[in-house]
Amino acid sequence: MHIAIGYRWFPTAAAFHLERALVELGHRVTYVGLPCADRSGYDSAVPINEVIGNLSELPDLYLWVDPAGRYFPAGIEDLPFPTACYLIDVHLGEWRRQAARFFDAVFIAQKDFLEGFRRTCGHDQVYWLPLAAAPDVHKRADVPRTYDVGFVGNIVFAHRKTARVRRLKAISGRWVTNDFYRTYSPAEVGDVYSRSRIVFNTSIAGDVTMRIFEGTACGALVLTDSVANGLEELFHIGREIVTFEDDDDLWGKIDHYLQNETERARIAEAGYERTCSQHTYVHRMEWMLKCIRQPAFERTAPMRDASPTERWRARREIYTHLHMLDAILDALREMRCNPVLRAWQSLPCLLRRWLF
Repeated sequence: MHIAIGYRWFPTAAAFHLERALVELGHRVTYVGLPCADRSGYDSAVPINEVIGNLSELPDLYLWVDPAGRYFPAGIEDLPFPTACYLIDVHLGEWRRQAARFFDAVFIAQKDFLEGFRRTCGHDQVYWLPLAAAPDVHKRADVPRTYDVGFVGNIVFAHRKTARVRRLKAISGRWVTNDFYRTYSPAEVGDVYSRSRIVFNTSIAGDVTMRIFEGTACGALVLTDSVANGLEELFHIGREIVTFEDDDDLWGKIDHYLQNETERARIAEAGYERTCSQHTYVHRMEWMLKCIRQPAFERTAPMRDASPTERWRARREIYTHLHMLDAILDALREMRCNPVLRAWQSLPCLLRRWLF
């Protein structure tokens, strides 16, 4: 297939792993997302049909991947071929339900949200697609496991009062760890986890995170908070990964598995085997394309048949949450709205920019 993929590129983005997996499967992939210093792309103000029209070959599929920065181009709902989106942070923003309505197929990373998105979209082409590992970077290296506990992840200002940050502070004070507060390249992530006896994970909102797959792919024992969202369908708890219930349980299990090398190594090996055999991005892309290639697949995005007013209301919510103020102003100018209405409809986006 020829797949046009749109997202905000950065080296650790899940979308970049998806893109490389599609190439590994033999598909032609064209990046139509935002430009950056390391990669050419297209401004989000350019409608996607114009971008597609300038390609040498019409794609068979347009794939939009969350989180996409300030990228949600106009015209997705009018593309003359199938469209799909992969929504990762569905546990954090209701605006993604509006985004889902622009696509024929919707894939979400957290299982507990499936039925809600199916109701929102009004069709059954909504599928659970968990996150995964990229074996070329998340791989078990032949290095000594010098860290008792490893962690790489987001602890920006917005997370400073979460259980994640509190637990990381306590862990770094009691055990040997990597530097939790620096950023890591994809290769460095694999190196940190390969040097860790235990990879610690705490979700932000009960989500099954990338870290669970990346840690197991590097041969570490993953110790994560007990969450739903299909975790028990992905791994055998206690045999392939370990969960904890609260702080005391966490401290006790870290001590236990550091003191019991044989047991820790056995669980880590089982988790490694499960991830390598079932939970890579190649596995995920095979499943996604299998769903899209079904004979009964339809171009059924609700926004294909929506009125201009309904489309605009949905887009305004998406643009507001993605801080796409310019897109809002451009659309209002095209609709020939007066200055007062432009200011009023732009206000929520302005406020979000000011607050966040």
